[in-house]
Amino acid sequence: MMNQITTSEIAEKNFIKLEPILEHLKDVNLAILKGRLERGMWLKRIKLEKLYVGYDGWVCTWAEFLDNVSIARETARQDMEIYDQFAAYLQNNPKLMDTVSYERLVRLLPVVRKQPEQKNTLLDMAAKASRTDFDNNIKEMKGQVADDKCINPTDCTSPKIILEKCQICGVTYRRKDLE
Repeated sequence: MMNQITTSEIAEKNFIKLEPILEHLKDVNLAILKGRLERGMWLKRIKLEKLYVGYDGWVCTWAEFLDNVSIARETARQDMEIYDQFAAYLQNNPKLMDTVSYERLVRLLPVVRKQPEQKNTLLDMAAKASRTDFDNNIKEMKGQVADDKCINPTDCTSPKIILEKCQICGVTYRRKDLE
């Protein structure tokens, strides 16, 4: 007869590995980029090794685990993807680690997915560009028109959306919806 591992044995094995990781996660400083990358690394390990199975005596899925430790699924996915995409390059370039914000890395993700060969150039741009230049570069890379390329709105013949704001409640409506 083959040895069958019970659910409680799996939970116990996972707990031994998971407990120190959860202690690290509690101490991660999410205010700095290095902390977000570290959280992405730990979450990725927990997910890949399925260390969450049996956590707290009942967790069976990744979603249940994230709910239990109060991390939004999208946040976890984003942290893991940012870790995958950028950690190696940033760790080899400590100066960038101090100058690139997490918010900019989030905004770079869709572009890097489509143009992975541009990753190094994009990270350098994210570190050095002003907010306006960064915003415009991202728009152009996504195939949109950058703010600095738009024509004068008074001469524009493109279709427009006209918004009106109620001065009492502050709700904004499209004029077309009010007609």
